[in-house]
Amino acid sequence: MKCVTVSNYFPDHHGGLEIVVGELTTRIANDRMTVDWFACAPAPFQASSPTPLRYHGVKAWNGIEAKTGLPMPIWYPGGSLRLARTIRKADVIFINDCLYISSWVAWIIARIYRKKIVLLQHIDEIPYSSRAMTVLMRMSYSLAAHVILRGSDRVVFCSRKVERYFLTRFSFLRNTLHISNGVDAKLFFPDERTAVAPRPRILFAGRFVERKGLEIVRQLATNLPGCDWIMAGWGVIDPKNWGLKNVHVVGRRDRQSMAELYRDCDLLVLPSVGEGFPLVVQEAISCGLPVLVSRETAGGDPAAANFIMVADLSVSAFEKSIRAFIQRRHQELDPLLRRRRHEFAVAHWSWEHAAQQYQDIFAEITSPGAQR
Repeated sequence: MKCVTVSNYFPDHHGGLEIVVGELTTRIANDRMTVDWFACAPAPFQASSPTPLRYHGVKAWNGIEAKTGLPMPIWYPGGSLRLARTIRKADVIFINDCLYISSWVAWIIARIYRKKIVLLQHIDEIPYSSRAMTVLMRMSYSLAAHVILRGSDRVVFCSRKVERYFLTRFSFLRNTLHISNGVDAKLFFPDERTAVAPRPRILFAGRFVERKGLEIVRQLATNLPGCDWIMAGWGVIDPKNWGLKNVHVVGRRDRQSMAELYRDCDLLVLPSVGEGFPLVVQEAISCGLPVLVSRETAGGDPAAANFIMVADLSVSAFEKSIRAFIQRRHQELDPLLRRRRHEFAVAHWSWEHAAQQYQDIFAEITSPGAQR
């Protein structure tokens, strides 16, 4: 079987979506299924000998992300032509998220060639501070739901929250199912430390953009000068400009470095909106790290409720929760409790299981006589 995967970037971009696609695609590709992965260049290193996974780096204009933080590359025509030639020979097309221009291009080409399409929807509507942007986002999702989601053979949601949004708003969708993302438990695991740092080390991990709650983080760091705030990420907002001595920007990190950072910190704080169920939350829990998120984000995976601290999306609510955490920090970082978090992650989130479910879907929809 031949599969074509399309995403906005490759994992070196360090966004959650691309990392998810990378984890799935590397496991889907095997001796029974070859995968051609198209995304914004540069592509990962590729061995000269034939492999079941081939990377196709597409040249694109990235001005939108550079100016606004929105990861929306616009492919140059050559990439679309290469994609069309590859799709023509494929059996199934695996598209990631419905709003990206590359997703629309891939979907249209796949429909022209009457190929089977599986679409993985990672997030739902983002409530921007700009009313115009919020309205535009809502209209875009409505169009995508009526065209791309409705016109795909299967639509997969990796978050219960995202699934609820689409099935509530677009009740005509019938070709959907839910598959949780996994976590690499061999990389993300707790250490056995018993000592606690003199100052609480609070981690933020994600892109430095509005929807990740950077303004809330800035105010929290101002109100809690006794905590060290470790900022792992990049984006159009630069926390170095906040002028706060307790804010330490460590930039982009690879997977190994992120695992070490989770183990080195006391609490992950993510006051974001418009998420599915962020991969950093799963990875942090697998490393035994306590997590504090908004109620909206926690709804992405209700099964994890006992391992997540939740607060209303406001500075005061998050600050109250953090102060309460500091009071019981030694208990929360107890090695036994950290191991319990890791054990939960291992039991509930598996990349191997997720990849097998996608392989089953591909086989089902491409089998003779298969119907939507």
